Amino acid sequence: MGKKALFLAAFALLAGAALFFALRSREGERAARPGFVSTNGTNFIVDGRPFRFTGANVAVMYTEEERAHMPETLKEAARDGVSVVRVWAFGEGDENGVGQAEGGARRHNFRSAPGHWNEEAFVHLDRVLALAARNNLRVQLCLTNWWRDTGGVTQYLDWAGIKDAADDSQPYGINAGRAMLFYTNEVTRRLYREHVQRVVTRRNTVTGILYRDDPTIMGYELMNEAQAVTGRWAERRAWVVEMSAYLKTLDPDHLVTPGTWGYRTAWERREWLAEHNIKTIDYCDVHHYPSDDLDSFVDSPAALQAFLENRAAAALSINKPLVIGEFGMGHEGYKGFSEVEWYRAFFESAARSGVGGAMFWIFTPDSERNYGITYTIARDESVRAEIRKASALFASLQDAKPPAHLLDSSRHLVPHQFAFARAIDGPAALPEVLNDGKDGGPIIYSFRPEGAASARFEKLGDGPGYVWGSGVGYFEYIIPEREQGRMIRSVTVRAHLQPVLPQDAPSNVNATRVTLLINGVDCGSRLVAVEDTQRAVTQEWVVDSLAVRTQASQGLPLSIRFEVKVDADQPLGLNISGFPEGHDPPDARPIEVQLR
Repeated sequence: MGKKALFLAAFALLAGAALFFALRSREGERAARPGFVSTNGTNFIVDGRPFRFTGANVAVMYTEEERAHMPETLKEAARDGVSVVRVWAFGEGDENGVGQAEGGARRHNFRSAPGHWNEEAFVHLDRVLALAARNNLRVQLCLTNWWRDTGGVTQYLDWAGIKDAADDSQPYGINAGRAMLFYTNEVTRRLYREHVQRVVTRRNTVTGILYRDDPTIMGYELMNEAQAVTGRWAERRAWVVEMSAYLKTLDPDHLVTPGTWGYRTAWERREWLAEHNIKTIDYCDVHHYPSDDLDSFVDSPAALQAFLENRAAAALSINKPLVIGEFGMGHEGYKGFSEVEWYRAFFESAARSGVGGAMFWIFTPDSERNYGITYTIARDESVRAEIRKASALFASLQDAKPPAHLLDSSRHLVPHQFAFARAIDGPAALPEVLNDGKDGGPIIYSFRPEGAASARFEKLGDGPGYVWGSGVGYFEYIIPEREQGRMIRSVTVRAHLQPVLPQDAPSNVNATRVTLLINGVDCGSRLVAVEDTQRAVTQEWVVDSLAVRTQASQGLPLSIRFEVKVDADQPLGLNISGFPEGHDPPDARPIEVQLR
């Protein structure tokens, strides 16, 4: 072989190796198949190029009108620049099932009973995929539902003999504690795996293509808005691990996301990250409706930008793409901002925060549907124009890097906090001096709970004789400057503390982790439990830190901070209050600091 031939052979070998490694986004992963959506870090990729998109949840599956207009719905979505549509590939139970039977899901279910499948529903899904491909649309398929309107989790549990998860006396008709059994019950897990297998290994009767070989499918969502009771997230996470791994054994080339809705609090955020950081999970997903989800405190486009940036920063911290899987707004708008303004804010904030895609709820032929964007009348043309603008914006930002301030994850650990501060020398914040120490005894200060000089929590509130903060944060009380010259050998802090429990907290999560800091010095933490109503409990810290004693001896101001830290094992907020009637001793103070 001549030098030229050797050179060409070597070049070909190197080029082949480069191509091989280029097709592997992370070590150990399969090479991306041509035309399939894959991921590379925080980006979606198709054939080596970034893929960012506007998307739509589309009403094409259940009612007779939706099914009849399905071809037109997909065509009109594509005309508006939509690149990905989200479709529900599920429906459990018949007219006698436990679901609430909204939208015709019972008439066109995928499964009427454990061993009875509805081929007609699957064939309709085949047609959806075929027409989506014809309109250059990708499809995200969702595989079951937490909510009862399509059967979902409560129907699976009913089939397993657990009848009380569906409970019309509970919010949304679901007993959340009982519904959690879906994640651990062997029968429900087996039935769910059967549905996954039925969908993922299906051969499309229109195109002849196996679903697992169809690049039209962007990926699979394990559940729509999967919920979990506070403190019991490990049960849901184990289910996500099991089902995502199972799906990958059937179809290793399509993307998978959990569908766990999102988070409101710092504690939920930690779990959301843990679930999305599972190896067999490819991208992150959140849903948001400002006028419905008041606990997210999104009441303006500016607040929405902060909300989306926090979620984008979370996804960036685990190096995975983020999709806003559902967002919506009523035609009347919200808080003085129009529907068009809210749509613009969603799309622009998502695009400029590095979000991979944003899918609104819902594109439909039905002009009466709540949150619906319809093409059958002229009413929604201004919103559709906004969708087209957003599609152009996402296209122009395909290669854009996320803003630098979102790359520092430490700045985004708490989704939202309220705060206040008052002058430390004002009468509201000054402590009462119970003993000045001139008699040789300790210097004793007492604070009213509402006398905090500053506070910061995910929710804040107060009243006569008490303050409370939910989630992560602190209350801080200030002892002002004193005469120096007295040697302080210890500082004792006593306080009447309790957690602020979420409404859905189970009985096994009944305490909060509180840390005492004095002038920034960590003086230790303890798990503060809900006290017996017949017996008040005072928390006490005896501090002998040299740094604290030195500053106290010098007469410097002392900051007494009760903090629930962002990394606490149980960050269930804090309530500081006076003692109940009949407490012994009757003159005890809810916050007392002694300098000895």
